[in-house]
Amino acid sequence: MRICMIASTPFPPAEGIGFYTWNLAKQLHSRGHKVQIITRGGAHRTHHQVVDGIDVWRPPFVPLYPFHVHVHSLWVNQLVRQLEDEVDLFHLHTPLVKRPHTKRPFLVTVHTPMKADAAAVSMDSLLGWLIKMQAPISYRLEQELFDHATALTAVSHSVAAEMNAYGIDPQRVRVLGNGVDTTLFGPPCPGHEPATERYALTVARLAPRKGIADLVAAAEIVARQEPSFRFYIAGSGPMQKDLQSEIEQRNLSDQVKLLGHIQDRRQLVDLYRNATLFIHPAHYEGLPTVLLEAMACGRPVISTAVSGALDVIEPEGNGLLVPPHNPAAIADATLRLLKDGGLADGLGMAAHRTIEERYSWKRVSENYLNAYASIM
Repeated sequence: MRICMIASTPFPPAEGIGFYTWNLAKQLHSRGHKVQIITRGGAHRTHHQVVDGIDVWRPPFVPLYPFHVHVHSLWVNQLVRQLEDEVDLFHLHTPLVKRPHTKRPFLVTVHTPMKADAAAVSMDSLLGWLIKMQAPISYRLEQELFDHATALTAVSHSVAAEMNAYGIDPQRVRVLGNGVDTTLFGPPCPGHEPATERYALTVARLAPRKGIADLVAAAEIVARQEPSFRFYIAGSGPMQKDLQSEIEQRNLSDQVKLLGHIQDRRQLVDLYRNATLFIHPAHYEGLPTVLLEAMACGRPVISTAVSGALDVIEPEGNGLLVPPHNPAAIADATLRLLKDGGLADGLGMAAHRTIEERYSWKRVSENYLNAYASIM
């Protein structure tokens, strides 16, 4: 089969949807399928390269907000017309992609509908205000895309349910899940030297709806009982400066560390494996890759009870769920795992089994191949 994916994320990938697209493409390529990817480029002409046998096209991207997606689609559609004769179907990953001009069937994977995404963003910052102002344009763009898609899929049942806001019956949306590269993300090998310090790891873009400010507030509560315990936050984003100020104002510079974006995947795996526990404090999420990666590494996880986390976490079985916007609940769950090593170990082992059984890329790619076959 000849598949062309379209995503509005940078390459090489640096965040969840980018890694989702890339990992699925690699898995399909390993099964003998021809895969191409169209994504964002720079301000110059379209750049083409072959990476691990996959054609990657990066047409120009100009940040003319709030019409950047419309402008980018002009170059995307030029490529669509150029590649159409050598493509059986197009596979789009939302958000922020426009309906392609093609006669070929196209499948859309919904990672986070903008109506749900924007609703979870507060207007207490300039960035939040800008997201809210752009939202109506994004809604119209998505509505056209969803209305004309040959098939719709979602990464979680909660995302499928949110399609109701677009007048789409959730029963029409196939839930195909998210995946983890289980050849890379896994528990420590026998003989692995444990970390010399105990810490909670969070991996997230530092942006609204990720709940990082809640995590900082929770760290202050935990520090009163466990002053030597650390909170490491890997990721970058527009809220980095404000979060650093918040950490300093709360006198948490010793307890909370912003690590920035971790480009080296092996380094990231080590951070997961050495973590005492993993915390995902988001206010809204589709089905976060980082949560699955932490579980694949056998870490006990604490997550807010939102969206895709409800698909994967069985409370008290393979993780702990807490209410969103609730630093005290995050702190209580953290202290509980620190005091009960048996519970933490049991949750970590169960989390790893969950990923092996349901969320490997081999399993997810099989789901997509069945979906592709149904619309060909």
